Amino acid sequence: MTVSDITRPTVLLTGPTSGIGAGMLRHLLAHPSRPHLVLLARNATALDAALDQARAVGLTAHGVRVDLADLSSVQAALAEVRALIEAGTIAPLDAALLNAGAQFTDRRRTGVQGHELTFTVNVIAQHLLVTGLEPVLAPTGHVVVMGSSTHRGKNASFNLVPDPQWQTPAEMAEAQPPADGPTRFAAEREQGGIAYATSKLALVTAAHVWAERLVASGRRLNTYDPGLVAGTGLGKDMPGYMYWVWKNLMPAMSVLPGATTPRTSSRHAVELALGDAHPGLHDGYIEIGRLTRAEPVTADAQRQKQLVAWLDEAIAPYTSAASSEGASRTGNAG
Repeated sequence: MTVSDITRPTVLLTGPTSGIGAGMLRHLLAHPSRPHLVLLARNATALDAALDQARAVGLTAHGVRVDLADLSSVQAALAEVRALIEAGTIAPLDAALLNAGAQFTDRRRTGVQGHELTFTVNVIAQHLLVTGLEPVLAPTGHVVVMGSSTHRGKNASFNLVPDPQWQTPAEMAEAQPPADGPTRFAAEREQGGIAYATSKLALVTAAHVWAERLVASGRRLNTYDPGLVAGTGLGKDMPGYMYWVWKNLMPAMSVLPGATTPRTSSRHAVELALGDAHPGLHDGYIEIGRLTRAEPVTADAQRQKQLVAWLDEAIAPYTSAASSEGASRTGNAG
C-alpha cells in the first residue's frame, strides 16, 4: 500500500446511478483526492455501469446491491460493507453520502416491512443506514444526509409540493388503505406529496439526533438540501405527460433562487462531504452550498425524542446486535 493509497479517502455513496447521485459520482470521479468508492444501488445493471465508470478512470470501486424499501436488504448491505472493511479490502469510511430517496404519486404503497413506502425509504432506511454505518466510519468520518426545502412548506418548493403534516411517527409511517373504488389522480398525488414533504420534515428532525449520536465518537453529520432540481428521476412515478414536462421543460426553473441543476447541486454535496467546503461543520444545514438553518420546529426536543425512539424500535430487528443474537440462538455464527 502506497502513501497515496493511505491518504485517499474512502467514500460511500447511495443512489449513484441517476439524477443528483449520478452527478455526485461524476464529481467524485474527477476529485483530486482520487477517492476509493463504495457504491450502493438497487439496479444491478446500472450499478455495474457506475462501477465501470469509476474503474475506467483508475479508481477502485466496490458495488453493493441494496433496496431501501426493504430493511432486510439494508441490513445485508451494511453487513457487506462491514465485511469489506474487516477483510482489509477497503479502509473505514471517511465520508458517506446518503443520497438515495424516493417520491411517489400516492400514499398507498408500502415497503416490505409494511410501512408507507416514502417513509420507509426516506426515513426508516436512512436511520438504519446511519446507525449501521457509525461503527465502520473512520475516526473523523462524515455523514451527509439529504434534506429538502419541502420540509419548510409548500412556499419553499414553488408550491409544487404540499405542506408537510406532522403526526405521531406511527401515523406518518402508515399507508392509506387500498382504494375501494375510482380515485381522483389530483387527490392521490396530493397525498403522495404530503407523504414526501412529511418524510423530509421527519428526516431533518431526526438528523439532529443522528448528529448528536455521532459527535460522541468524534464523527460528524450534516444535512444537505439540494434545492429544486427538476429533470431528475425523482419524478419517474409521474404519468408520462407530466414526467415529460418535468424532464424537458421544468429544468428551465434552475435560474430561479432555490432551484439549480444536478451538476451544480451534486458538486456542492461532494464538496461538503469531503470537507472542501464548510470544513469541520457539524449538525449544519446546507442549501445548494450555502449554510442556512433548518426550520426551527425540527429542533423540537419532544418531537425528536418521540420520532427517534420509534425509529430505534422499527430498526431493532435489523441491527447487527440483533442479528448476532439471532445467529447465536440458531447456532449459526456466520
